[in-house]
Amino acid sequence: MVQLQVIGLNCGTSVDGIDVAQVLITSAPDTSDVKIALLSYREHPIPPALRTRVLSLCRPGADTTLEEICDLNFELGELFAEAVLSSGIDLSQIDIIASHGQTLWHTPVVANQGAGYAAGERRMATLQMAEGAVLAQRTGLTVTNDFRVAELAQGRMGAPLAGFFEAALVRHPTKLRVSQNLGGMGNVTVIPPSNSPLAPGYMAFDTGPGNVLIDAAIRLLTNGVLQYDQDGIIGKRGEKELDQSFIDKFIDSVDYLAREPPKTTGRELFSDDMARRLVVELQARGMSDEGIIANITRITAETVVRALEQFVVPHYGKMEEIFICGGGAENPNIVGYVRQMFPNATVAKLNEATSPSPSKDATVKSTGGGIPADAKEAVMFALLGFLTVCGRSVPVASGEMSKEESIMGKVTPGRNYVEVMRKALCSEDQRGTLGRILVD
Repeated sequence: MVQLQVIGLNCGTSVDGIDVAQVLITSAPDTSDVKIALLSYREHPIPPALRTRVLSLCRPGADTTLEEICDLNFELGELFAEAVLSSGIDLSQIDIIASHGQTLWHTPVVANQGAGYAAGERRMATLQMAEGAVLAQRTGLTVTNDFRVAELAQGRMGAPLAGFFEAALVRHPTKLRVSQNLGGMGNVTVIPPSNSPLAPGYMAFDTGPGNVLIDAAIRLLTNGVLQYDQDGIIGKRGEKELDQSFIDKFIDSVDYLAREPPKTTGRELFSDDMARRLVVELQARGMSDEGIIANITRITAETVVRALEQFVVPHYGKMEEIFICGGGAENPNIVGYVRQMFPNATVAKLNEATSPSPSKDATVKSTGGGIPADAKEAVMFALLGFLTVCGRSVPVASGEMSKEESIMGKVTPGRNYVEVMRKALCSEDQRGTLGRILVD
């Protein structure tokens, strides 16, 4: 048995804070399963100037230099270290830090192969920053990070990563479940029931924008006074101005939304520049600020609904439960529209997911319910860090061209490196590929 305490760190595409999760992870004896217990969770703020700087770089044609990128990597490393040091966590109890860092760029597909970069050639590549050596030096702890690059090296898209986690966490014996994340981007995990011939497989892909366009429009319309539409209040006030023909035309104009999975996207496409164009076009139609936010919110909701209708239902059948997580789970305008369009499915937050107990009395116990939706990705990266130092892989999603599993993550030794690696690798109970995730 291997048991490690891990701090998981994540900052998503919304760049709205660093999630800090303290997680106890234990390998279950004689199985490939792991047990996880979330011990604490908090969010660390990102200075507005740094957030603006990151967002300005996450757009095509951004004006920058290698010097700025180099500097930003170390500045983010310092900020992530500050998030750990100010968390109140007793670092003497921690074995490793698992940091996703901040994604600056993600190119998941090859383009114009052989033409050369100047002529438009692009390789599969990804760049996450928050220097692991800075984290290790400031905290004294061993750090795992850079989890996505191994996936791209295998010829996979490297996103969304959460599919393996959700499939292992909330698979139901008899119900088809869907987990829809709405962070900066939207991504979905389709989880067939255990009694399905498709199990233990899962499908995961990006549905399109999550909060990214809504947040950018809010910043533009309020000159940065507001950063997001809290509880969907502004968008709700503008729903009487919804223009379905405009919404349909916009969605039809974005080729990505009609592309078959597997697929992934990011700020390279759904950028602040796209939000600015939407705002200008809707203003030209005479819409109020509330109407603009309502229409951009509906665009997000519609991309989710269409992705489920076009790419999930035809292949997997009727969805019985749709779980929503991420910041978009707090926007009733999005959740309500999904509920309206799928009236025969239960639509709820991911942390409300339950499964029948294997015991004879059929008591219902919590599976996803032990992890708050906001903490999910930080907990996931904590688990990935655990698997990295244990030399273990995760299951590959259905539909991927490459089926070879990879051990994700890089290791930066801290002062406790030898001790951690002895703990992680000495057990004879290790099983290569992750099985179920059991929440204490």
